Amino acid sequence: MKEAVVSLAILACASSGSGQTPAAEAVEVRFELNDAQVKGRMLPGVVVTISRPGAGGEIASGVTGAHGRWATRLAPGAYEVSYRLDGYVPYTSEATELLADGQLVTVSLSRMLEATEAAARDVRIILNWGSRSDQVRDADSHLACACSDSGRHVFYRNGQHGGSGHTAELDVDDTDWGGPETITLSNPIQGSYLYWVHDYSGPPALLGASELVVRVLIGSEQAGEFRVYKGLTRRAWRPFKTIEVGGDGRPTLVRFTEDEIAEGRDLAVPAELQPPDPPPGSGTLGGRPWMVLVVIGFAIWLAWRRRRRRR
Repeated sequence: MKEAVVSLAILACASSGSGQTPAAEAVEVRFELNDAQVKGRMLPGVVVTISRPGAGGEIASGVTGAHGRWATRLAPGAYEVSYRLDGYVPYTSEATELLADGQLVTVSLSRMLEATEAAARDVRIILNWGSRSDQVRDADSHLACACSDSGRHVFYRNGQHGGSGHTAELDVDDTDWGGPETITLSNPIQGSYLYWVHDYSGPPALLGASELVVRVLIGSEQAGEFRVYKGLTRRAWRPFKTIEVGGDGRPTLVRFTEDEIAEGRDLAVPAELQPPDPPPGSGTLGGRPWMVLVVIGFAIWLAWRRRRRRR
């Protein structure tokens, strides 16, 4: 697939006293924009703007091409990156690390909701992660509904839950790097919703090395952005404490305190909600047991076909 690459002038200075990184040290970074709720829908026409955090001033900008991609060259570092597209919720990431030549940053944008009171209470939780072969291939989104129903655990095996007018749905389940995985709550009921990310594909890749980013939108407003910390070696991570819904039906994002994170509360998932780990080796096939059967079946069919041709 050819990528739409826009060549831009990057601010650089040859003077060693300027504080700028020489252009010769710049790396190429690629951005891929897709729809958070429709699997495989790439987004052309997204305006991507890169700035230094807190410093102001645009360093580079461009527009994604037909395949939803745009690339540029810039000095390695942490940047503020904003994404804008008509009809989608604008998003600005304040701490995007752009470090490696050829790095791919996958970002999923969510469509704007209708300006209604009901839509203002909807919640979307969007998960993206890295796309390198040494990063987690299959990161799964999990959510426990505030209700007491036996099917309240929403994840890849139970993609939709509903009852008493409320629903929780996994819109996208991505098994091959990058994301998105998006869970949408419609008309959420009073109580606490618990969300976490689980590394299904397993070792040797780790969540802490896989550039996980979780964004929470309430209505058409971004309520929070959470990035996994690099030292994480556990297979489950809770980016925030809960989503609390009050008696008026309005959701509120509740973050962990620093003390709670120090105590490891962000790693604690109720045992009855934790899915079993995949069988050994299944991570190489995307972490889905049925994929193993598909591959075996295809191999048998291919061998049979070759035997017929020899006859």
